[in-house]
Amino acid sequence: MNKDEPLALNSRPTILVVDDLPENIHGLLEVLKDDYGIRVATDGMRAVELAQGLTPPDLVLLDVKMPGMDGYEVCRRLKSDSRSAGIPVLFVTVVDASIEKVRGFSMGAADFITKPFDIDEVRARVKTHLELSRLRRALEGRVKRLNEYRHATDVSNIVFRTDPQGLITFVNDAFVQTYGYSREEVLGKTSRVIKDPHAGPGLHRELWNTILSGAIWRGTYSNLTKSGEVIYINNTIVPILNADSSIREFISTSVNVTHLIRQEELIREQTTDALTGLPNRVKLMQDLANAEQPMLGMINIDQFKAINDFYGLYNGDKVLLEIGECLQKMGGADAQAYRIGGDLFALFSQNGCDLSSFEQLIDRIIRFLELEAIDCGEDQINIRVTAGICSGTDNPYTHAALALERARIEHRDYLIYADQMQIKSHYKDNIHWSQKIRSALADRRIVPYYQPIVDNRSGEIVKYEALMRMIDEDGNVIPPSFLGVAKRTRQYTALTRTMIEQVLQVLPDSVGEMSINLTVEDIIDADTVSFIADHLSRPGVGSRIILEITESEGIESYEEVLEFVERMKGYGCHFAIDDFGSGYSNFAHLLRLKIDYLKIDGSIIMNIIDNPDSEVIARVIVDAARRLGMRTVAEFVGSAEIQAKVVALGIDFSQGFYLGKPAPRPHAIPGND
Repeated sequence: MNKDEPLALNSRPTILVVDDLPENIHGLLEVLKDDYGIRVATDGMRAVELAQGLTPPDLVLLDVKMPGMDGYEVCRRLKSDSRSAGIPVLFVTVVDASIEKVRGFSMGAADFITKPFDIDEVRARVKTHLELSRLRRALEGRVKRLNEYRHATDVSNIVFRTDPQGLITFVNDAFVQTYGYSREEVLGKTSRVIKDPHAGPGLHRELWNTILSGAIWRGTYSNLTKSGEVIYINNTIVPILNADSSIREFISTSVNVTHLIRQEELIREQTTDALTGLPNRVKLMQDLANAEQPMLGMINIDQFKAINDFYGLYNGDKVLLEIGECLQKMGGADAQAYRIGGDLFALFSQNGCDLSSFEQLIDRIIRFLELEAIDCGEDQINIRVTAGICSGTDNPYTHAALALERARIEHRDYLIYADQMQIKSHYKDNIHWSQKIRSALADRRIVPYYQPIVDNRSGEIVKYEALMRMIDEDGNVIPPSFLGVAKRTRQYTALTRTMIEQVLQVLPDSVGEMSINLTVEDIIDADTVSFIADHLSRPGVGSRIILEITESEGIESYEEVLEFVERMKGYGCHFAIDDFGSGYSNFAHLLRLKIDYLKIDGSIIMNIIDNPDSEVIARVIVDAARRLGMRTVAEFVGSAEIQAKVVALGIDFSQGFYLGKPAPRPHAIPGND
């Protein structure tokens, strides 16, 4: 490294050391380099060049005795140029003569450091002068702003004067036009004539305390016109002093900024979420449009409707407020939080961090919300969220939303939008299946397949579950993998209706009960509920129907489910909870719903031989159901071994491929012909 190159450059304060033999102060440099960035110049010309360059130092340690241009000349040049005049210069010398110090101080030096060095003293002097320099720059900045304010007030167009007691002695035409008073109405009166009583007494006390002390007061506040209209003024009040420093009069010059205040309020209302105070979707779209390299995370609260339904809107709003505060706090300086609407939030970063760091931030937020419970009345609940992330300027809002939706479908905490064609292919696939569903409905190719359910005490088939199948154009039987598309394209309720119609058609020719699957989409759709009620209210029908509700579906919209169950039980229907044990099991809910059957989830039954935990879970469910007056059904019974274990556990009914595969029509139930 060259002697006059930087030894260390970073965000710390930088010291320029000027010495033709820097090894003379090697010990000093070693002490200072841990706290400061050090640059070295070995001659006066190089020192001036570095000090007046693009990155000037914060302080100069300058040797007095140097060949060529000595330290005094370097100091003179630095102080005579505006680019370097503000940099504190500390002379380093072996000379301790007062006359030399006087000479240095007269040229603008801030201090002298005399060899040999007292390290603690040097550190203290350097630190003190750096702090003084910082304060001076801050003061200069304030003075600059004050000068800018003074210039603004020089062109203000509302002017009035008062005597030392505050009585108005002069108003200009702009005052008359703005406030609507004639001169005669205000001359000789105080400024209370235009004072807004809602502006606050503290402000006016501060104003008078300031100007009575002889100081200038500046501020923005509201006044009232003669008609009572509120206007906002940016006001400057200057005390005019006599020769003895007593106050002769006050001059007030102000600008009517009402339109600016109103505009700011309107913009704030349009771009701010009323509940959380966060920027809203409008502001996010504005920020995205102006971003060069945006990073966007879209965050959705899982099962938020259930929170509102169960804990009430007040606690739902409390959850939204706390999540908004959490996002803003954890985003810090790197990311701004937004509430887009409902239970949907966003985090936006403009060059704040790279994709990896942003992903880690989203992950930390998800984990934090899972662990930190939110008080909701007497309960505490943990919140789960799902997120979609997008980086780049190519439709970030749309792509983050797509990534969020895909994450929800795949039950992932978050996904990053990376492969545009992959997600577009997914939506193309949705369109394809939506068309196939529409065509199958029109051609009556959505049909029930009936799987037998066996009574484990008698070993006989006593009922059937109607399972939905699609028959394609070539006659192939397609399992219900298309149901997710049907829900997203709002075709699911049509599928439910055709299933009910066809099941009820075969009901007179069969014996025993029929199970039909419903989802929350069916239960909250008023037309579908009316359709179901109309068909089940027919004589001899309702008592032979079991309506199965998937557990996770029912819990999310509990009140709607409760109302539906009570209505359908009036027609004699029985109810089953399907896939019990796969979600957030809640026996209290089930007891209130008066559920008749619990269908133990296939993931438990399939592992009941090899996994002791599965057997324990099954035993607990059977025992609890029996105590609550419910009967149990084992799903996915695929072998004789599993069936034997199911029977041994006391499970009431079984269904699965070992006992019978789904078929186009229900078989006659033995003993009931």
